[in-house]
Amino acid sequence: MRNEPTPAYLPNAPPQGLGDDQDFVTPIVVRKGRGQGTVSALQVVGAMTFILIAAMLPFATAFGTWAARQSLRREAVPPGPACPRVAKLSIAAMGAKPPKPFDYKGSHFAFQIGDVSCDAAPLGWFGKQTFAACHFDAPGGIVVTTGGRTTIFEPGVGHSATVAVRPEGTTCVIGGEYRVPDHPAWMDAGS
Repeated sequence: MRNEPTPAYLPNAPPQGLGDDQDFVTPIVVRKGRGQGTVSALQVVGAMTFILIAAMLPFATAFGTWAARQSLRREAVPPGPACPRVAKLSIAAMGAKPPKPFDYKGSHFAFQIGDVSCDAAPLGWFGKQTFAACHFDAPGGIVVTTGGRTTIFEPGVGHSATVAVRPEGTTCVIGGEYRVPDHPAWMDAGS
C-alpha cells in the first residue's frame, strides 16, 4: 500500500506541514489599540438605547390613547348657557319636514332642523364607560328619550346646541362645535 497523505478534514488527521521544522500557520495576535474600549462601550450604549426605546413604545401608545380620550372628554360638552327646557315644542321651533329620529347609545333623539354629529365621550379619567354627546348645528328643538324619561329642549332656530346624556341626567348647552360626520348619526341605529 502506498503511503498517501491523510486529508486534513478527516478527524484525527496528523498536522500537515511544509517541512520538518516549518508549519504554514501564522499566529493571530489581537492587540487592543487606542479607542477600541470606547467603540465597544458605544456599541453597548447603542444596544441599550434601542432596547429601551422598543420597551417604551407600548407605554407611549397607551399614553397617547389616554390623552386623546381625555381631550374628547373635555371637549364633548363645551361651556355655554343651558338650553331652555319646554313641555312642548313651539310652532316656531318645528321644521316643515324634520329629519328622521335616531337612536345612539341607548337614547332616542329627534330634532327639527339641521344636522347632528354624536360622539361617545369617556365618563371619567380611567375606565371604558362613555356617554352620548351629540352636537346639533341648528336644531330648533330637540327631544331626547332615555331610560323612559323624555326631555325637550328648545335652543332656538339658528343656534347650535350640544346634548349630553350621562347616567345622572340629560343636559343641553347652547353652542359647541358641529363636526361633519362621515355618515349621519341616524345610520348608527344599532349603536
